[in-house]
Amino acid sequence: MAETDWQHTDQVTAEGNPRRPEGDAGRAMLARMNESHAHLVDWGLGHLALRPADTVLDIGCGGGNTLARMAECVTEGHLVGIDYAETSVEASRAFNAALVERGRMEILHGSVEALPFVDGHFDAVVTVESFYFWPSPEESLREVARVVREGGSFLLLAEIYGRDDLPESTRAKV
Repeated sequence: MAETDWQHTDQVTAEGNPRRPEGDAGRAMLARMNESHAHLVDWGLGHLALRPADTVLDIGCGGGNTLARMAECVTEGHLVGIDYAETSVEASRAFNAALVERGRMEILHGSVEALPFVDGHFDAVVTVESFYFWPSPEESLREVARVVREGGSFLLLAEIYGRDDLPESTRAKV
């Protein structure tokens, strides 16, 4: 998320809607997010022991950069991205076209509230700067716990929570 995008989590801005990117503004925002989140993603993935044969889920996959970075470690396994914004699904598929074409990755349209996977399906689940958009955080976290295997990992990355000037509607979800 670009430095100022967090201020507009509940509204559409001239630069697009960070909750649900759409159209040209949304595609431009997703490209900025791929760049602005890169340092956080690198830091976070450094704390996650991904293995070559893992099956990994990225919730709120946005522009697809996190999936691409994880694919560097998950060389034999399978990566799945899910996002409820069609523009994000399209952007992530385009960003990772070669991996999708080879069957190493799939990008789905869906919500964290009802993940379309069997219990314990994933070795690791990751979400980057999307948790504060989840409509029902407690229920969504239960859904994450359902799809991650016993002993698996869940990585939630959100620099936004370190800010004292967050809108109350966002702070209430933390």
